[in-house]
Amino acid sequence: MSLPTSINLPLRENYQDEKDHDRYQRDLVYELQGMYENIADNVNGFIRNDTEVDQAQWTPTLSAAAGVTFTYTNQTGWSIRQGILTEVWFDITWSAVSALSGNLSVVLPYKVAPSNGRPFVGTCIPYNWNYTGNLTFYVNAQPDTYLGQFWGSRDAGPAAAAPVQNSGRMMGHIRYIGIEDE
Repeated sequence: MSLPTSINLPLRENYQDEKDHDRYQRDLVYELQGMYENIADNVNGFIRNDTEVDQAQWTPTLSAAAGVTFTYTNQTGWSIRQGILTEVWFDITWSAVSALSGNLSVVLPYKVAPSNGRPFVGTCIPYNWNYTGNLTFYVNAQPDTYLGQFWGSRDAGPAAAAPVQNSGRMMGHIRYIGIEDE
């Protein structure tokens, strides 16, 4: 959801008869309440986490090449969305993977806004990680997708997408711009 850019309130002139006065007031109050709820929801944000049991639930999962599956031992996640600004925290542990194929990503709860570049970079900490070529790891929200891809880099060296590991743990946080009305 996003903040309203216009307000369409009922017009008094559309209620010609004097007995329509009560209906006009009810309609006006209804529209104002709806507008306030929309603004309050967007300002306060929507929280999704792995402990809820309704439609707002978000349990973080991993993604790699097509057909690759993970065996999880921990999937903790929190997300808050204020307008289109989205923040995500995750802690994912896996003990097995069906194939060592592709690069490792976390599936995000909201779609990332389209962008010509990759401006949405967050922090992450790998634990029990066998990819020793990198000193610094981070997560990058991939434009126009639901994926936060893990990357690593070394001082004075190029960045590279992190390949799938047999097992491991990835903890992190990313803030990104989502799309409207999702």
